[in-house]
Amino acid sequence: MEPLNSDSKHLPIVKNLISSIEEDPKYQHLVKQANEPLKPREKPAKLQEVANFIKGLVIADSEDLHGKVFVSNNLKKDAKITATSVTVSSFLDAFSNYPILFYSFKDTGVLAIPLTLITTALILKFTNETATSAAARKPQGKGWSNIGIIGFSLMSVLQSLVAGVGAELLLNQSGLSQLKSQLLIEQTTQRVEALKPVDNPLYQDAQKKCAGKEKELNQLDKDDPRRDSLYVLLYGTFDQRNANWSNIPTEELPLCRRVDRLGKEVYQDYETAKKNWEKLLTIRVSMGNDLAFVKKNMDASYTQHFTPSGELLSGIEATRLAILNFQQKFARGDFAGLGFSLFFLLLSIITSAIACFMIIALSRREDTAKSFSETVEIHRDMWLENRRKELMAEKDHSSNK
Repeated sequence: MEPLNSDSKHLPIVKNLISSIEEDPKYQHLVKQANEPLKPREKPAKLQEVANFIKGLVIADSEDLHGKVFVSNNLKKDAKITATSVTVSSFLDAFSNYPILFYSFKDTGVLAIPLTLITTALILKFTNETATSAAARKPQGKGWSNIGIIGFSLMSVLQSLVAGVGAELLLNQSGLSQLKSQLLIEQTTQRVEALKPVDNPLYQDAQKKCAGKEKELNQLDKDDPRRDSLYVLLYGTFDQRNANWSNIPTEELPLCRRVDRLGKEVYQDYETAKKNWEKLLTIRVSMGNDLAFVKKNMDASYTQHFTPSGELLSGIEATRLAILNFQQKFARGDFAGLGFSLFFLLLSIITSAIACFMIIALSRREDTAKSFSETVEIHRDMWLENRRKELMAEKDHSSNK
């Protein structure tokens, strides 16, 4: 049967139905009301227009989750519940993801907040639109519905995964500053250790010769005549054991004492830096606050990475540290340390999962399919036409009496 959803098919039915209503005395009050001039619709104020636009972005419309052909009260109710779950899930995800977006744009200066709001609004709109596409499972559009389900599910999963990181950025700025300070201290320790030379050729050559001759000395018998001369070569005479070697040129020193001299010369910068740094690390322990320690003793690093109040300057770095901190705590099972970050993660996962399941379940319901069905639309229009004919027949019968 050819569908009756074109204008050429529906127009006669509609006109006949209207005509029968207009001629029926029982509906004259409706006819009178319909003939009254319409009051001009007041144009909404600009503020109301903006509010409606924002509402359309944030709140999922239950009317979009089903068709218009045949909508039962039960379907309307369940569509409203599903739309509410989608709205709540999307809003919670947007709330927990907002800090990530803000800190991602933070380095852009005054554009940070506008860019964050625009991106958040676009994500909300995309999420609601994919939910609508998922629910609108028309017989000829199952592929479209499946794409909507995939899109909504993937967006929900992505936003849920980073919800904990967003909460960490929002609620744990002081902890992230402490973590950055700790990393700066560790980096400075590594730089001090990097001063330790390992490739000085003179030192390595002297050390190698000293080690070789010492091995040879240890292998000689106590009565071996070469033992004394080898000992003098390595350490000097017995009478020189307490001598002050500082005034003797390096090249004139006994071999192993030459190693000591070269080692001190080579390691002097390293030992000085290490000694000074270890003194500062002792102060760090007594202070018990890495951020305060960096501010007091590492002024250049503090100025580069922190604001005067102790907040991280770089939004990208803050996001990286939030991810790192969340992963480390989660990996070692420090759920108490995660606190609200874990709560927001679980809240996002649960609400997103429920919204996904409700959308999928609604899209596969028989009454949802009926609300989009052209076949149901045909039968509805035919039923209305039959009722019109019955009314006309009853009217003619009454007039002939």
